[in-house]
Amino acid sequence: MRPVDIFAFYSPIMGLMFPAGGNQRQVVVRCKGCGENIPAPVESVPSQPVAARCPLCGQHRRYLPSEVFLGRLSHFFVRKPPHPPTRRTE
Repeated sequence: MRPVDIFAFYSPIMGLMFPAGGNQRQVVVRCKGCGENIPAPVESVPSQPVAARCPLCGQHRRYLPSEVFLGRLSHFFVRKPPHPPTRRTE
């Protein structure tokens, strides 16, 4: 293995791009309106249909238990850190 490959694999930048979190998977459904993964209103995969309102498109729909799964939320739910104020030189 070349040193460049080792650096690319263990680079601290990769940790910023792909953070390793223990709670990244949660119970989600794919919105039938916008197609994004949204949080399901349950704590585990249910045995009965559930109803959920999409916070992104606002549609209220019912989802079968087969449509509820463990997964990641849409990237629209990820909070980005605020940008530091820029210095203006005049």
